[in-house]
Amino acid sequence: MKWSHRTWSVLRTLVMVLITVVLLFPVLWMISTSLKPIMGIFSVPPHLIPRRFSLSGYQTIIDSQKWLHYFFNSYFISTSVTVLCLIVGTLAAYGFSRMEIKGREVLLYTTLVMQMFPGIVLIVPYFDLAKTLHLFNTYIVLIMADTSFVLPFTIWMLKSYLDSVPSELESAAMIDGCNRLGAMIRVVIPLMTPSFVAVGTWAFLGAWNEYMFGVTLTTGWQAAPVTVGMGEFFGAFGINWNSVMAVSTVSSIPLMIIFIFLQRHLVQGMTAGAIK
Repeated sequence: MKWSHRTWSVLRTLVMVLITVVLLFPVLWMISTSLKPIMGIFSVPPHLIPRRFSLSGYQTIIDSQKWLHYFFNSYFISTSVTVLCLIVGTLAAYGFSRMEIKGREVLLYTTLVMQMFPGIVLIVPYFDLAKTLHLFNTYIVLIMADTSFVLPFTIWMLKSYLDSVPSELESAAMIDGCNRLGAMIRVVIPLMTPSFVAVGTWAFLGAWNEYMFGVTLTTGWQAAPVTVGMGEFFGAFGINWNSVMAVSTVSSIPLMIIFIFLQRHLVQGMTAGAIK
């Protein structure tokens, strides 16, 4: 049986709708659970739309100054890691892409090997370093630890994009009077906006979702991220699931905004450098 073009279009649309529903279902369930009372969460059969709404989970966040501090810590650490990775990563990627450095390939692959080390291997050295330098329970040690794991992949992604940018553009700028740094700032960096958005988003998410360094290198709410704060809802005799989901929902809102408004740049940045 030969199907018409319209039939195929309808089938493709249905498949895309089904995939979207499957992917969004955990998010919808998270939001739904955050709006349920404790007893409603464990009702049988479960209901996606709450039979009775409760804002007790969100009230826990609003009423506590501590939770506002947890969110501030996460935003400050993640933003700092993102900015640091973009600055250092751009300079390193430019050097690997444009400069004739002795042992460049060895250095480049060494940065990739660093990405392969599991974080748990470096927990004790980071803890000793934090204690020795009196950085324990500070923003600085968390920013350093998160950056060390995000930066290697950042360098590789930015280098991949830089390799696809013709070096003749910089040569023309230098002929017009720019030095190499000026040519990079005025010519190359404006062309890297999609790549910066993609890499910056990836770095922000990597730092935002980090838990292991946060729980090891901090104590209390002074510098701990929100991922560590969520552990307070997991008690010995039960779990406050509506508060957990409320915090997760509030934490996801900024990330959803980033993806909604920057999705075009994200797609361009993720595919940049794939074709030369």
